[in-house]
Amino acid sequence: MRLPNTTTLLLNGAVALIAVASIATIGRSLLVRDEIETCRARYANAVQWSLLRDDGQLLTASDLQARLGATDWGLIERVSVVKADYGAGNALAVDLSGNGAATGASPSRSGAGFEWAPQSAGPVAAACASYAFKLDRQFDFASGGRLPGLFGGPAGADRNAPEAFSMRVAWDEYGKLGLHTQLPGVSTSRALSNEREATELPRGRWVMVDQEVVVNTPGRNDGVVRIWVDGRLRFESQKAAFRTDAAGAIRGVLAEVAYARQPGPSDGASAVLVTPFEYRW
Repeated sequence: MRLPNTTTLLLNGAVALIAVASIATIGRSLLVRDEIETCRARYANAVQWSLLRDDGQLLTASDLQARLGATDWGLIERVSVVKADYGAGNALAVDLSGNGAATGASPSRSGAGFEWAPQSAGPVAAACASYAFKLDRQFDFASGGRLPGLFGGPAGADRNAPEAFSMRVAWDEYGKLGLHTQLPGVSTSRALSNEREATELPRGRWVMVDQEVVVNTPGRNDGVVRIWVDGRLRFESQKAAFRTDAAGAIRGVLAEVAYARQPGPSDGASAVLVTPFEYRW
């Protein structure tokens, strides 16, 4: 029997290596999706919400309310502006204890919220919101809760209008990242399936969040929502319907921090810190 020569063996070995490499590449492409660069790096226009007065002093809750055009709730009772060891050096402190920061606050609710719609941006079809938050090391996730996220709808529509939409970042009872959604024609929050692996929101340290929303083509479920946590894409859905016609657009940030069920727990529910928002389009 004639044995294969050295050249034949080398050629066969090279072919085998190429085949193995090709199979590995195909398998990796099926199992690992390419990372998408955070929206913070892809949008050219940006505006940041300031928590400082013109003289550099921290805003008070009354100062905040005066700037928000009557879109706030629970702000005077449960929100204060404090110094922070992160970013610009200041943050919102939102009381989730249900007791409120002021005498006379209703004990039946926790948290607060408001709308921030930058006039310089106007209605847009795609936008990015960025901020950092910090939960206490003993923070109680309870039955879940909500953090700020993007919102929109037709110009002049109230945030609770049937044609309005919002995508608030959320956590469940286990601290897993999710969304609290409001969609046109839907009376309750509808879960959007996450096309990424589930992740738990950390406690005891600052966490950077970037959220991107791209509205759908009217009549089609092709809207996109993505959330990055500390620069890594952790939530993605490309099958959302944010609007039914071309009038629906993104308007700004719906800045709510609250438990999903009211009132929140009385123990382990310290203030949530949230840095000033950055909005890009």
